[in-house]
Amino acid sequence: MAAWVNDGGVAMKKFIYALAVLGALSFGAVDARADGSLKDAAAPLAEAGRCVGGAFSGAYLGAQIGGGSLRSSQDVSTGEGGSFSDNGAAFTIGTHSGYNVQCGRVLFGIESDFNYFQADTDSHLDYSCAECSNETGTASFKTSMNWFGTLRGRLGIVQMDNILIYATGGLAYADIEHSFSDTGPGFSRTDSNTEYGWTAGGGVEFLRNGPWSIRADALYIDLGSQDHTYTLPDCEVSCTSRSHWDDNFWVARVGFTYHIGDLRREAPIVPLK
Repeated sequence: MAAWVNDGGVAMKKFIYALAVLGALSFGAVDARADGSLKDAAAPLAEAGRCVGGAFSGAYLGAQIGGGSLRSSQDVSTGEGGSFSDNGAAFTIGTHSGYNVQCGRVLFGIESDFNYFQADTDSHLDYSCAECSNETGTASFKTSMNWFGTLRGRLGIVQMDNILIYATGGLAYADIEHSFSDTGPGFSRTDSNTEYGWTAGGGVEFLRNGPWSIRADALYIDLGSQDHTYTLPDCEVSCTSRSHWDDNFWVARVGFTYHIGDLRREAPIVPLK
């Protein structure tokens, strides 16, 4: 069968490097004092050997909305052979929750989120096979995603008491469906699994009056690779085709967060009158 050619687009640039640079600059920030001296950002980390807390400390929950782009590529190593890729943009909406420990201006936290993300890609090729009695057909590779979630650590620095700049990374998982079809031999198959990978990114959060904050973030998610083997019916040349699938995507979002506060804090004592 004739060799397949790559009909995918140019590989997506991994914007996460820019976020890493932003994070490095943020964490290298210092305070300028009135007398002209400089104080390292981590100086107020401890007071008598303990964290002093801050406006971002404690538990929180919220919701986010945004968009992103799924990229799926396939490498067929046997049978027809060839490489393919496609991008698919989609809308995302979800919820998040987490807990922060703020030590002066430095923040450590853990956060999870779960999101709807209806993204699809479709790579296909119309072919003619001289070795198969000039058989013609269309081969298609489709990837679909319905949702994804993450469990991430956060490391940030607080500016002016109400602005948080942070880097984040950790575990990612998503519902992935791979479909392959070939109209020549009349073959189709779909494999659906929950795939696991990693995520990294960063964001900024602005705390308004009261417990509400506004946030914006961006994440890159890599779900790793999956291999599938297909046995084609009634074929004349090669009856087995193996494909290697790679799936990754990015999302950019804005959201609102409600800060419950430190659940370990004791209620204030009201003096008796």
